[in-house]
Amino acid sequence: MKLIRWATVVLVMPLMGMAIVSSPSRAASSPAQDAAVTYKAKCAACHGAKAEKSFDPAKADADLLVAVLNGVKPKMPGFERSLGADTCKALLTQMRDLRK
Repeated sequence: MKLIRWATVVLVMPLMGMAIVSSPSRAASSPAQDAAVTYKAKCAACHGAKAEKSFDPAKADADLLVAVLNGVKPKMPGFERSLGADTCKALLTQMRDLRK
């Protein structure tokens, strides 16, 4: 029984250490990168790859933010609960950048 425990420690523990050391560390992403990823996942299907559909960048930031947070009936859901205000602001910046 002691031999089995010793073999487990000798063989398995180094492998666990290798897995921890060799696993890639996740680099911190910037808010702009996060907004780009979120836009592609949640917005691009309706607004287009370049935010060319149903988005007026000439509107005031406050009006656009209210639309993103609360939604625009009947088509667009509100994202306040799922994304939060800061992410929604970053999305608006992303959409404006896409239109440039």
